[in-house]
Amino acid sequence: MVDVPGMYADAVRDERDALWRLVDQARGLAKTGDLAGLRDLAGEVRRRLATGDSLDRTGGHLGANMADISAALDDVYDGAFPVRDPDDPAEVLDAPWPSVRRAAMLASAVDRVGWPTPPLEPLAERAIAANDVRLLRLLVLTPLGRAGRETVVRIMDALHAAGALDVEVIEKAFADDAYLGRAIGGEPRAGGAGASTPAGCAPVVRDHFDALAWRLTSPPEPDWDELPEVLVPRGLRFALRALDRPHDRRMAERFGPAELTDDERSALVEHLRDRTAEERRYAFELRLPAGDAEVLLPVLGLPGAVPLLRLVLATAATEAVRQDRAAILAAVRQAGDDGARRLLELCPSEVVAAALGWNRAAVEKRVKRNALSGIAAFGLLPLAGGETVLDRYLALREVAKRGPRLGPNRRHSHAAAVAVALDHLAQVAGLPDADRLEWDCEARIATEAPGDWRIADYTVGVRLADADPVLTVSRAGRTLKSVPATVRADPRYADVREHQERLRDQARRMRIGMIERLVATGGTLTPDELLRLRRLPAGRAMLPALIWQDRAGTVGLLDQIALDGPVTAAHPFLLYERRLLAHWQAELVRRRIRQPVKQAFRELYLLTPAERDAVDVSRRFAGHPVDGRVAGQLLSGRGWSTHGGYDEHQATRPVTAELTAALACELHGYFGGGDVVVGELRFLAAGSVVPLAEVPPVAFSEVMRDLDLVVSVAGTEPHGYASPPHAASRAQLLAALIDDLGLARVTVDGASAVVRGSRATYRVHLNSGSIHVEPGGYLCVVPASFGDTAHRSLFLPFADEDRMTSVILSKVLLLNEDEKITDPAILAQLDVPA
Repeated sequence: MVDVPGMYADAVRDERDALWRLVDQARGLAKTGDLAGLRDLAGEVRRRLATGDSLDRTGGHLGANMADISAALDDVYDGAFPVRDPDDPAEVLDAPWPSVRRAAMLASAVDRVGWPTPPLEPLAERAIAANDVRLLRLLVLTPLGRAGRETVVRIMDALHAAGALDVEVIEKAFADDAYLGRAIGGEPRAGGAGASTPAGCAPVVRDHFDALAWRLTSPPEPDWDELPEVLVPRGLRFALRALDRPHDRRMAERFGPAELTDDERSALVEHLRDRTAEERRYAFELRLPAGDAEVLLPVLGLPGAVPLLRLVLATAATEAVRQDRAAILAAVRQAGDDGARRLLELCPSEVVAAALGWNRAAVEKRVKRNALSGIAAFGLLPLAGGETVLDRYLALREVAKRGPRLGPNRRHSHAAAVAVALDHLAQVAGLPDADRLEWDCEARIATEAPGDWRIADYTVGVRLADADPVLTVSRAGRTLKSVPATVRADPRYADVREHQERLRDQARRMRIGMIERLVATGGTLTPDELLRLRRLPAGRAMLPALIWQDRAGTVGLLDQIALDGPVTAAHPFLLYERRLLAHWQAELVRRRIRQPVKQAFRELYLLTPAERDAVDVSRRFAGHPVDGRVAGQLLSGRGWSTHGGYDEHQATRPVTAELTAALACELHGYFGGGDVVVGELRFLAAGSVVPLAEVPPVAFSEVMRDLDLVVSVAGTEPHGYASPPHAASRAQLLAALIDDLGLARVTVDGASAVVRGSRATYRVHLNSGSIHVEPGGYLCVVPASFGDTAHRSLFLPFADEDRMTSVILSKVLLLNEDEKITDPAILAQLDVPA
């Protein structure tokens, strides 16, 4: 024996001895020409190999010590079952033992030379087309080759149509694949989209299964190992057998949900009338998976609980799903308070109990653990004594803040659970939807100010500077630069600070949530929505700084367009298409309008010639390595879901109701497992690839902006990655500043700014910020602090954090005044005495 650890050596030796005895038996049967005996013996050998090579007996070491035994069996079976015509696949398959010689013949017949286990699909297609019953049977019965589950079912369907599907074929098919029932009975489709159509052979197969199931589980002991999985038996006798054996878990799982006719359900109810309460409850539990447990409610004393049970079963999902609170309360009224409690003992439901306020402590505990269904249930809890709708709304907003700290994909499901909870809270508050709840609560945050108050000689209050709430302390009409200790010690100071933080959170939510989404999608607001937003302090401060388009097509600021109809936030593509982009960039700089998010200076991504030629795939970022952990976080924060290395695409994001962006990547198992190489990008609709030219330009640009950010920030290339759109955006901003400030010395040349200073001519790269001095073109090494502080003349027309743009443009403005430079390190490189 070879390579057998000592602990398994005796077991392997015993198995080999037993198999050699079977080889001797096979030789004897071959001498007498007992082909039927040889067929039976081959099955016994295969079963022996399956059990003898198990981990708990031989540690899996038997297979490596089978070469001599397999060769001996090959000789016996090849001699007893000779192949007279190698070109006839039926001749090749018609043997009970998979000898090496026959496997080679089969591989040749299906054009898979060298395959030890050739696929049977080519022969199956031929046999089905020709209705070759003998070949169809052999394709199932043969120990040679392999066929996929769907192929086996198609073969069985063909045999059934020919009236040739018998017990031998059915039993062999299930012996090879215990889960074959998934394809025969109609396997559920992914995503809960119903089940596939049952196979044509299903009635015959299920008749056989029912008989087999009854026989294998009859006294004295059930033989579950021989019973195929998945299929559910039919008939009341199975349900009653499970009811009579309450301690047999397998019996409950397999027979409890047996399919019943209406007459059999009625018979089950009658059967239970004179049974104990415990047996009735057990019967109810058995029938829950079958979906007809409601017929047993009358014998449980719960005749009015049918609607409530249906709701309970519908809420059984582990994820957060919206529930109809009014329907729950109506069902509870019909069942009665006592009946509802008894039903929830039999069939617990977190959300139903939450709607009634019966599990408040448990729900609040699960919310602390970020349980998705617990968060959804939290919204359904009735308001406790002294609790207001605003209190619950703010509590849910605090829960929402925990999302970004979770995993890349979990943060999406966490946000979805909070959204469901807000919808539930809207129902509790009697409001039509979560949007109306949000409007009302946000307005209340803004209006429920503690007001100015005085302590000693000080006046304290909160004032808005643009959208930023600022706490002010004044004395004798003069605003102080800091808060005196006397004010900090007053209990009312905490109330003002809390109100300030609420307004700050409100502004943050509006900026990075609603306004960013409006601009990124070119979203539209109705007049009523716009009016409600402008009632909020943050809305009043931010919305006038955006560029809009009214229904007549007029583009402008809010005070320049018609507001009696819907208005659309102008995506830069709209401005580009209307040839208005440069105009509005210059206008924002001229009027010193700071937009809450990048809009006019937002990076814009258009189809490249290479992408038009490729038709349906973009390779713009393909081949760039990125840090997987950082990339996963960036993608997740922008609505992408990440997937494993074995999925078709490793990152996806819905971009419209019908369209999904799908990115392929090379990675080690998962994002975060090391470096990731960005691959090809496609857009999918209903699973099919969409040509890039048919993708809405705004959606295309935003997806590309996401990926550009990932490659720029998470990139691991030694010399970094220079983003052309980022450089273009800075060039556009610099051009507007040149015009506004009259910078005669500065021009834009592609991705560089050229500064003709009084001491030298400089070229500043708008991606890296590196400075080259002309005419020699050598790199000017400047201190790290050069440009670190924003130049006094620099104005950034957006509130988005963009430190690199500030640093690079500040360098340009400093070099424009190079006669004022006094740093010796810089002057030395310019050959100027310090």
